[in-house]
Amino acid sequence: MISPLVKSARKYLGTPFKHRGLSPSGLDCAGLVWLAYHDLGVTLPDVRIYGREPHKDGLRDAVIRAFGMPVDREPSPGDVLLMRFNREPHHLAIVGDYMGVREQSLIHSYGDAGKVVEHRLDPFWRGRIMEVFRRDPR
Repeated sequence: MISPLVKSARKYLGTPFKHRGLSPSGLDCAGLVWLAYHDLGVTLPDVRIYGREPHKDGLRDAVIRAFGMPVDREPSPGDVLLMRFNREPHHLAIVGDYMGVREQSLIHSYGDAGKVVEHRLDPFWRGRIMEVFRRDPR
């Protein structure tokens, strides 16, 4: 069974990347997570106060306010990942199931791709996971 959060996030595949975007016309990584939850009737605290360096502007603190403390487990579909590109937390993604295959995927608004994408959660991306968060979307 597909997680309701994964199903909600997939509606936005192809949506253009927009820094601090929170609408179907443009999303960033946090905006995608917040909009996918909003579509399920869950209102999360706004995190769009960050600048170009989200780790300096409290991205992790905002994620903890929205989801509680990270869980100590392997990610599974419907989890939200706090990720890094270098050393600091910069990025959010939703774990999916790769198009019905028994592999995990990432659904995220990725600036380098210029849009919301879904792709395999391969070793490159696994190595960027800092923390795993879970909040029941019901």
